[in-house]
Amino acid sequence: MKKFFSFSGTISGKIFFLRTLFTIVLTIPLIIAAISKWTAYFMSLGEFDISDPSVENQMEIQRFGDELAMKIVENPEFYLNDFLSSFSFIWILLFIVCVLLPIWFGLATYYKRISALFYEQRNGVFLAFVLFEVVSDYIVFNSSGIVNTLVTFLGLLIFVFLVFYSSKFETHEG
Repeated sequence: MKKFFSFSGTISGKIFFLRTLFTIVLTIPLIIAAISKWTAYFMSLGEFDISDPSVENQMEIQRFGDELAMKIVENPEFYLNDFLSSFSFIWILLFIVCVLLPIWFGLATYYKRISALFYEQRNGVFLAFVLFEVVSDYIVFNSSGIVNTLVTFLGLLIFVFLVFYSSKFETHEG
């Protein structure tokens, strides 16, 4: 198990692709935690019992949802600030753990594949790749139009290169 999260060894393009898919699977706990927190917050704003399946209760829940949606549209900053202030230490710790696992696994995956392709310069290439990813994420979140499209396309080209380019290693130990 340790070898999957360590920054050593090399992997083939096929294993790189499969590990990238598994990184997506590792984000499922984060998605579940986010939905749970979101649901718990909005349920705390209502005064009804969600365990009661009666028709009257369902109509009350629907009415509450419609009223809450209108209130959020009128004052979104209040609800965003209230939601963010509702996080306890346990929720923050849960989100950190749920985020760190896929990030670490993903970085280890990229390092192993970059090591297979650029063994001599692997540390420099990996650092350049991480820097590119940080800058491209910043650009994508803060721009639109052709720049956003070009940066996204360049990231996709890098991924395709890492998947399909043959390494000089016959056997990989990662």
